[in-house]
Amino acid sequence: MIYTGNNRNLSIEPYEPCPCHLEKKFKFCCYQKAKDDTSGPMAKGFSLGRINHLIRDFYASTDFKTCFAFEKVQCSGPIKNAHSLQNNRILNVICENGHLYHFKPEIVDSGPTSVIKKIGKNDASTFFGFCDFHDTELFKPIELFDYTGGIQQNFLFAFRALAVEMHKKLRQLKNVKRMFTKRPRTMLDPQFVYMYRVAVSDVNDHQFEYDLFKQGYQNGDYTGLRTIHRELQLGVKFAACSSFAVRYDIDGNLINDTFSTKKDRMPSIYLNIYPTQKGTTNILISYLNIDSEVYQNYFKSLDALDAKNLQNI
Repeated sequence: MIYTGNNRNLSIEPYEPCPCHLEKKFKFCCYQKAKDDTSGPMAKGFSLGRINHLIRDFYASTDFKTCFAFEKVQCSGPIKNAHSLQNNRILNVICENGHLYHFKPEIVDSGPTSVIKKIGKNDASTFFGFCDFHDTELFKPIELFDYTGGIQQNFLFAFRALAVEMHKKLRQLKNVKRMFTKRPRTMLDPQFVYMYRVAVSDVNDHQFEYDLFKQGYQNGDYTGLRTIHRELQLGVKFAACSSFAVRYDIDGNLINDTFSTKKDRMPSIYLNIYPTQKGTTNILISYLNIDSEVYQNYFKSLDALDAKNLQNI
């Protein structure tokens, strides 16, 4: 759904940097190309199968390899298709016959939705976000040892959640820019401009948070997070590693206007849920201390919940 309220900036201004060539002004770069583009809708008359194939192919072309580790001089080995969830300690617990299920976006008759698809364990929850050295060394405290509640473990769980989402957001921005290049007229379409604004804001927000994690890591200071940990006395058959901004608190009160493109920054929370090898489930929810004004009361409400109500949330 595209939101187009009055607080949305839904046009690219003539003298702002062009989305396709940031060193040039839009008016002197792609503006005329956008006005002159007469191409029709890319998927007009296509079957749903072909539309979904085009979307998957288009998004696959945005994938890229990088290492989000903080000490770049230590990078070695190829950029791995790294797991956002521990392969041996988590994925082995929830897979059956080497397979598990994950959500994938898909277009159906009623519009965009998510569907559940079966996937091999080695291909699940992977992204090209770390070199071989850092994928092994950086996360040893959470890969090799059970969770003990230590601040370093909380830091690494939260950082990996940020890295996963940062990689996605960079791909989403690349995706929108590629659409602008292939269909210049979309730069004049409020819906696509909104997608672009959100993608730029998301990347900037995640870069700011990444820099704070980097500063803490390089200073050996892992205290910049507030973390709630709960251990449920049952083993769930799913796992999650993600970061996102929370729109409403548990009472339905607005915390962040997540559809706005004008807020300076949309602060994230970092979520990890996974079954343990002893048959319980760990839930870790964190936020950066600098975002206490936004999330302090929300986390107090979460922390006050008993296990059953937290499980429901």
